Order: sequence, then C-alpha cells, then structure tokens
Amino acid sequence: MELWVLLVVGLLLCAQLGHSRREEALPCRPITATFCHGAGYSSSPHPAGVQGYDLQQIARIVETACSPDVAKLMCRVVVPECEVQQDSRIKPCRALCERVKSDCERLLTQRNLLWPAQLQCDALPEIGCVHGQDLYAITAAPTACQPVIVRLCEDLPYTSTLMPNILGHNSQAEAGLQIQQYSPLVKVQCSQYLKPFLCSVYIPECEAGRRLLPCRTLCELAKLGCEGLMNKFGFMWPEALKCDAFTTESCPKYGLNSTGRRCEPLTMPLCEGLSYNQTLMPNLLGHQTQKQAAIKMSFFDSLVKTVCSVDIRLFICSVYAPRCEAGEVQMPCRSLCERARQGCESLMTGFGVSWPVELRCDAFPEENCLSEARHPERVYVEDVVAKLNLRGYTVRGKSLSLETARLLSLLFDRDGSGDLDVEEFYKLELYVAFARAEYVQHEQEKTEFITEARMRNILNNADFALDEETFKALWFKYRLTGVNYDDFVAIVAKLQILKARFEAHLMSLPCDCKVANFSYQQFLSSVII
Repeated sequence: MELWVLLVVGLLLCAQLGHSRREEALPCRPITATFCHGAGYSSSPHPAGVQGYDLQQIARIVETACSPDVAKLMCRVVVPECEVQQDSRIKPCRALCERVKSDCERLLTQRNLLWPAQLQCDALPEIGCVHGQDLYAITAAPTACQPVIVRLCEDLPYTSTLMPNILGHNSQAEAGLQIQQYSPLVKVQCSQYLKPFLCSVYIPECEAGRRLLPCRTLCELAKLGCEGLMNKFGFMWPEALKCDAFTTESCPKYGLNSTGRRCEPLTMPLCEGLSYNQTLMPNLLGHQTQKQAAIKMSFFDSLVKTVCSVDIRLFICSVYAPRCEAGEVQMPCRSLCERARQGCESLMTGFGVSWPVELRCDAFPEENCLSEARHPERVYVEDVVAKLNLRGYTVRGKSLSLETARLLSLLFDRDGSGDLDVEEFYKLELYVAFARAEYVQHEQEKTEFITEARMRNILNNADFALDEETFKALWFKYRLTGVNYDDFVAIVAKLQILKARFEAHLMSLPCDCKVANFSYQQFLSSVII
C-alpha cells in the first residue's frame, strides 16, 4: 500500500473515529450481546459483561435453552440495564434465579458447562423485581421491511432492513451517519468482509418483518483483515463491535456456511495429511482460490520443512487453507499461533525476516477455534498404516505396507520406546507427505512405478549417491517391475536409517582411533551388497 494512501486513511480515521473514544466514557453503551437483543432495553453500563463474568460462557449457557427464562435471567444479571444499582425493579427476582438454576442443572452438567459462581440467587431481591413472565416485552414492529437507502450498503445481497438496529439507532439516517466513519477502511479494502459485517450491524437485513442478527464469523474475518491497520493509527477495534458478543455463527449470504457455499477438497501439497481435508475459499487473508493461496504460502515452504515448531504447518495451513466443516470455517486459535511463532520466529529473525503482520497472534480467537492437530498421545506401529490411510496418504487407493510402517517407526522412534509420541508421529507424517508427493511427481502414471533412471536421479538428489555396483545390487529386486509407492518409501526409509546409524557410530569413535579411508558410500555398499 502506498504511503500516501496510509496517510489519507490515517487522517480520515482520526477525523471520523475520534468521537468513538469519547463515547466510551459514557455510563451507558449499546448492548452487543445477541442473546440480550430482545430484553426490552438496548443499553447497559456493562455491554461486555459485568466484571467477573465470562460473556462467552454465558452465551453458551443461554444457547442450551435449558430453561424458558435462562436468557431473561442472564441478561439482567450479566448485562444489566442502566442504573441497575439504583432500581431493584429492573433486577431479576430470587425465585426466577432459583427456577432457572433448577431447570438448567442437569443439562449444563451434560454439556460440561458450569453455573456462574458469582451468580448467587439468595443475593437477589424477593419483591419489586422482574419475574420470569413477560420480561421480553414484544414491541410493535413495522408493518413491512424498509428498502435500504444507505449508499454504503446498497450493493449487498439483501435490499431490505429494519430499524432500530442492535446499537440503538432508530433510523437509517442516524445509522448511516455512524457507519460513514468506517468508509476509509472500506475503500482501502483491508478486508472484503468489512463492509458486509458493518452493514449487518448498522443496516441489518430484514426478512419477513424480522431483523437478522450479525454473525460472529463475518466479524472475525473483518477484524482479522482490518484491526492491524487501525492499530497503526492508534485506534482499537470498537468495543461495540466485539466479535464474541455475536453468537450466531453462520453467514449464508457470504458463502460462510453450507447454504451458501460448500467446503472443497484440500489440494495444497504442503497441507496434505493434516487433521482435516476440506477447506473454503476465500481464505482468512482474502485469497480467492487454493492455487492463489499456495503461491502466497510458498514463502513458508522452507520454514515448514525445518520443523522449527511442531505446530507451524498446521497453523500456516489453517490460515491459508482454513478448516471447513459443514460449510463453516474454523479459524486457528491464538494459542496455536503463539506456539508456532515461539518455535520459528528466532529462525526467521536469523535470516532477517520478521513474523508477518497479517499473522499477528492477538488477531486470532481464543475459543471455538482450531487449537492443535488431532494426533493421539501415543501411536503404535500397528496403527501407523491405518492413521496414514485415514489422512489420505495413499496413491490410487494403494497404501503403505505394515513392513514399511515398521521401517518408518524405527526411523522416527528417537527414544527407542517402541511407539511414537505426538511429535514423533507428526514428523513421520510430514516425511510421508513429502515422500508421497515426490513419488507422484516421478511415477509413470499408466504403470504406477518409478523407472531405474528416475530412481537413480532421486537418490542422487537426496544425497544418497551410490556407485554403479551398489545401485545395481539395490535395483536387482525391482528390475522387472520397477519401484511402486510402497517400495519407494521403504527404500528411502532404509537409506535414511543406515545413514543415521553410520553418522552416530562415527561420532562415537574415540578421537585417537585410526579411521581408514572408509566413506558413507562404502558403508552402504558393504550393507547392500
């Protein structure tokens, strides 16, 4: 982005967003928690939740619908109406609390959810308070949806809206003035999701006389693309647009669930064999196709191959080719990003490269996200083939043999325990991914084998240079059929094991010993022939 564009954006942001900081000092602010949008009031001194309460936990409790009055209670306690401390008539009653707690106890236990420890029913009033019935007063709705007239939102997939919006703006004119402050960010296209998200909040879609709520996924994608630019000019992502306040996950109008666009098979070579095999484009950085994402992601190829972090491949892939399940995109967790960055940033710095700003870890969520690969704690040799097959490491339906799996386990079982821990199995899986990719690149497609000449070149390029006599001895077994997928992985694994053993024994020799002119190639010859 040109410097002058950034300067213009900065000036416009300063002019148009400046009043946001003053608004934060007001005692009452608009409620953003979607489960409280029908509570009969639209502002609270604690729109992000009273201190000590986890708004996301409360949202999950409300989503269980464990009691007809669960949302009524939680809103009045966690996101209280303004002046709740001065007027007990707008507090929930003790009887309401006790009834909801009794209704919800069993279901919350089943869902591994806990009743908020701070919510003590006996601390609530018994009279002059809100009972369960008729807490959500239904206000008169317009007879029909209104045509969208705010110019910024005129070219979206919907054309009707309903006011007031969730921020309390009573008209499109009022909402239009407020949304205009974000027009510089929309113009520089820091995220293709920013405009549809803002419009879903300020000028919400209306369907059959009902206002549709914004979705969390759309918010998170907009924030991921634009928050860094806002921070450069001293602005934070607005509290009123906090993503975890939006509990609706799907965004069908924007291709973010199964009713809009479907998941597609993951085809990017670097991401083969992960704990997922479906993705959805555009990705979290706005790349429209997997081919485009793969080109951009090639910057990280060498970094991934170093395995500077067990988590680096999963993290990079979950950004460039995010996991998709039932049409829903799952973002990587902040903890996954931090583990990947902690392991690899020093290596990058050594080559004069900084951790990319678009991969800032604090831009990723902490919950409802992809946190780690779904590897078992321990993997036994007998399970290796099944797990590799499950992750797609076959060639035209043909898998590796148990004998080859034993060689692979021997190669990566560094502690000699007889099984593989998470990191060992991950390295085995990565090794097979690259071996499979190389085999597919060099095989004869019609006969599904590698020829003698190609096999010789592969071994030479992999620093397994063999003299003519040794190679002929190795090739003798395959001279009639060529090398198939299983043979190829087995041959390379054997050579890797021999090389590792040779180097280990060489390192263990005493310094005063006489080592004859005995090379690695001669060692291989003595073993193979």
